[in-house]
Amino acid sequence: MNFELYSLAWWGFLVAGLGIFILGITFLGDGLKKVAGSKLKNIIDRFTSNPIKGIFVGMGVTALMQSSSGTTALSIGLIRVGLMSLPQALGVIMGANIGTTVTAFLIGLDVGAFAPFVLVIGAFLYLFANKNKSKSIGEVLFGFGCLFMGLELMDITLKFLANDASFINLISSFNTNPIIGLVVGTLGTAAIQSSSAFIGIVQSMYEALGDNITLIAVLPLLFGSNIGTTITAILASLGGSVPAKRAALFHVLFNVIGSILFLILLYPYADFITIIINTFNLSPKMQIAIAHIIFNVVTTLVLLPFLHPLTSLIQKIIPGKVKETIELNFEELEHGVVPIMPAAALEIAHKQVIKLGNLALEGVKEVYNFFTTGDKESGDQVFLIENMIDSMDKKLSHYLLEMSQGDLDEDEINRYGQIMNVIKDFERISDHCENLCEFFKEAIDRNEKFCEPAVEEIGSMLQLAISIVEDALKSYTTGSSFVSAIVYDKETKMDQFKKEYRENHISRMITSSVPSTSFVSMVYIDVISNIERIADHANNIAEASQLKHSTSTLK
Repeated sequence: MNFELYSLAWWGFLVAGLGIFILGITFLGDGLKKVAGSKLKNIIDRFTSNPIKGIFVGMGVTALMQSSSGTTALSIGLIRVGLMSLPQALGVIMGANIGTTVTAFLIGLDVGAFAPFVLVIGAFLYLFANKNKSKSIGEVLFGFGCLFMGLELMDITLKFLANDASFINLISSFNTNPIIGLVVGTLGTAAIQSSSAFIGIVQSMYEALGDNITLIAVLPLLFGSNIGTTITAILASLGGSVPAKRAALFHVLFNVIGSILFLILLYPYADFITIIINTFNLSPKMQIAIAHIIFNVVTTLVLLPFLHPLTSLIQKIIPGKVKETIELNFEELEHGVVPIMPAAALEIAHKQVIKLGNLALEGVKEVYNFFTTGDKESGDQVFLIENMIDSMDKKLSHYLLEMSQGDLDEDEINRYGQIMNVIKDFERISDHCENLCEFFKEAIDRNEKFCEPAVEEIGSMLQLAISIVEDALKSYTTGSSFVSAIVYDKETKMDQFKKEYRENHISRMITSSVPSTSFVSMVYIDVISNIERIADHANNIAEASQLKHSTSTLK
């Protein structure tokens, strides 16, 4: 095929090739996710209890998603809703950097001759298959074919650059100034938001230019692509919680440190890759793939021992008091215990419910702090806690539902029901906290404030709510009938507060001391009702605590 270099046709083929290549990555990743059962979030949530496991999960999930940026963004999303801690996410992010090398390795295999046939088979399956799984397999094959077809188009156009002296001179300048190559790799990847696509371009260019380009010139482009891919993580963290921003910063620091380290060792690293090339007689595209894999694996191994110092540094750079996630050990929910010793399983669940209660209590305290100070971090914490408790509710309920009530005696059946009810009461307390924060946040966004009497009334009710939840949790933990009676008395007082403050508010509106059309006036009754409901659920918990300690078979 002949056309003039940099002509409209040349640019058309290059852009079309890049577009088809990115489309292939998207279809390949989406199809693999569907074939895997679309359980990637559950996989990440379940198997990231330590950084080493997180690395392997990050590698596997990224290989399926065909996007390290996607895996990182998914991890940040889980942090934002409280389902993953920062240390868990760091392992996943490091693994994602290794997993993203799969695309470059596939390209290095140079199976492009089969791409048209794979693409056609995939298209027919995707369009005409009746079963969803067959459609997903078709999506994978279609994406695989598109990936190599797009690469083929880029190969055709980039080969013309071998005859362009000005471009050769530009690339040759990377030999003497690798920092330029690093910057080009960073900006190029950030522009197309895909390190896999950019490295695919580099592989095609490296093959097309032959002896006109050296490893010294091309390796900085690889290093830069790892920095450029962090743009997606940065965008995913914008407007998010403090832990989400910290995870994005780690992604940036991790790739920047790795790139600088390899840039310093550029010449020895190029010599090392040359030895591998000569030993295994690798094709140009596979040379880049292997260099990319080694770069990411070594960076991970070198920085893994420094994970804790890096975490401390990030926490200093982005300070904040927001807890990243509740420190629960769900491995304690050993499912094998359920059929063998139901009573022991109930005791395990009881201890987890106490942790759940402490988290709900923290949520009420954060609501009070958000209301009195307007501290955004306290508001973020409430929403974070609500998501955590929802997740815990599902896990604990699933654990208990495995228990066959036919294997329980009467006392254990009663305790089983009591634990299930208490879980739901704590979950409802968390829901009301979220409702309150939404009211207060809306008021702040509207630049409206509650009148001074209303502030005092809401504040007094929130303080009483904190005291009631504290006592309810103490009653559930100790089984004290005395504390349970105190909760009942305080809940009665809360009912009186609600009635009195409701009448005060109506009186203020009648006398026009507050504007009846303002947002804060319209939601005031909803606010005090939500607080009163927190007290109701706490009282339920205190009442249930008496059942627990009267029927418990384990002390």
